[in-house]
Amino acid sequence: MPIIVTVVLLVLLSEIWNVVGNIFFKKSINTIEAGKMRGLAGHVGYFKRVLAEKYIWLGFGFQVLCVATWILALAQADLSLVFPLGSVQYLLILVGAHFFLGEKIDRMKLVGTLLVFGGIILITVS
Repeated sequence: MPIIVTVVLLVLLSEIWNVVGNIFFKKSINTIEAGKMRGLAGHVGYFKRVLAEKYIWLGFGFQVLCVATWILALAQADLSLVFPLGSVQYLLILVGAHFFLGEKIDRMKLVGTLLVFGGIILITVS
C-alpha cells in the first residue's frame, strides 16, 4: 500500500476517534447543570461533577486512541501533509453532531465545511 494511502487512513482513523471522543464529552456536558460558576469553588465543583460522568471517561479514552493514531501518521509523513488532512474533522464533527447530538446543519455550516474539505483535497493531491 502506498505511504500516502496509509497516512490518509491513519489520519482518518485518528479523526474518527477524535470526533467520537468529543461527542462523548458534549453528551456528558449536556447532562450537567453548569449553574453559577463564580470563583474557584464554583469551577472546582463543576469539574468534580464532570469527572463523575462515565461518558467523560469514554471521551478521554477515545482521545488517547486519537493521539496514538495521530503519532503513527506523523511518523510516516511530513507535518505539512498530515496536519491539513486532520481538517477532515470539520466534516466528521458536523455529521456526527447532527446524528448523535441532534444539532442542526444549516446552509452556511455546510458550505463552509465543504470549502474546508475542498481545501484538504487540494493540499493532499499537491
